[in-house]
Amino acid sequence: MTSQRKSTTTPLDRSRYKNPDNDPRGPYVSVDVTAPIDRPILQYEWHGKFPPSGRSWRYLKERAFELEADGRIQISSSGRITLKRFLSEVSAPDTSDSLTIASSGLEIIVRAAMRGIAIAIAENPLCLKDVEWRDLERVLREVFEKMGFMTRLTRSGKDGGFDLELQCTGLSGSKTFLVEVKHWAGSGKKPGRTALKSLIDVIARAADGTTGLLLSSTGFTTDVMNGRTEVEQHIVRLGTESKIVSLCQNYLQGESGLWSPTTELADMLLQGTT
Repeated sequence: MTSQRKSTTTPLDRSRYKNPDNDPRGPYVSVDVTAPIDRPILQYEWHGKFPPSGRSWRYLKERAFELEADGRIQISSSGRITLKRFLSEVSAPDTSDSLTIASSGLEIIVRAAMRGIAIAIAENPLCLKDVEWRDLERVLREVFEKMGFMTRLTRSGKDGGFDLELQCTGLSGSKTFLVEVKHWAGSGKKPGRTALKSLIDVIARAADGTTGLLLSSTGFTTDVMNGRTEVEQHIVRLGTESKIVSLCQNYLQGESGLWSPTTELADMLLQGTT
């Protein structure tokens, strides 16, 4: 006999929604504005406070100030910051910020696993060959976010020629990097001119000032390493296994509190590349 899981829906408890300050948008509940995930770009000072250890604000700084200007942020007498979540929104959650933390418990579990893999690679680089290619992209997303980049991981098969988009702001302004990851461990295969040209074509269609980073755990063919023009070297930088391992080691040191960025993020990203 097979058992079937019944799907159940918890009815909405409307009694929780109040309107003590007569907000014209109607009744609301006050919800936490932090999330159980570690993202440096979401760990800024807000009303003299930082998120608790191991947590981040749910919104980018600019978005947080927009919500505050809209009267949606409350600050209690103890200094606790909360967000008004209106009853009228319960069927249409706020997705206006692309960096809002998803509430899915599964995503939190997956991302925690990727951070564990990053640490394993840092401690034993030989582990890199046992990592699936798609997982390596997810691992690097965690690493880049720990460094302080705003990141976007593209969907598998729909990357448009790159796997990760990184953004950062430094003294010289905002910069964007498109990262393509090649991980052909066990095959001995190395990316060559075709992979390089594909990423260069993507960069050519991107906004001015965008830089490409091609990472390969198996290295590159000789014609790529020795035959690039000066323009190609400026547009796309190359990083091998040692760069991937170095990034994971920086991540581990950051987790241990032994490392923090001392140079511009853009410069640090390109260190050890050619």
